Amino acid sequence: MRQDFNTKMKLLIKSEKALLSLEMRKKSRQTLWVALALLAVLLSLLLLNVTIYLYLSSSFSMLISAAILAGLNLFIAGIFFFIAAHQDRAAEAQAIEDIRDFAWEQVSADINEVKQNISEFNNSVIKLRHNIDAFTSGEVFGLKKILPIIATLIELSKKK
Repeated sequence: MRQDFNTKMKLLIKSEKALLSLEMRKKSRQTLWVALALLAVLLSLLLLNVTIYLYLSSSFSMLISAAILAGLNLFIAGIFFFIAAHQDRAAEAQAIEDIRDFAWEQVSADINEVKQNISEFNNSVIKLRHNIDAFTSGEVFGLKKILPIIATLIELSKKK
């Protein structure tokens, strides 16, 4: 049972490590997309903002030109943030989660079995102790009641 339990624990640990690795890859991809989004925002603010502002300022007032330009920048950044937020794990993650859940169920079952065995052992020890106490106190076979009679018979036999 010990070897089986160790195997199940190893399986549980390996599945947790694999899930962690997948999660780290997901987070690194998200970080890359967020970095690209920030780079795009910076480049657009640097290059396009000047050009668009100059173009808009010829047709609109300075305030309206700046507002239109800010809205356009936020829209572009929103697209990249949307892409970054929708990065999900591959289909293999579900299989690994199933393995982890199975291993956890098996380990839990083994732990519950050990708890049950300990409880049964404890009950056996208590029962044995009670039987030993009953025997040593003379309660077994009614010895406590006939012990005085036996003592009297022994004394009588010594006198003869």
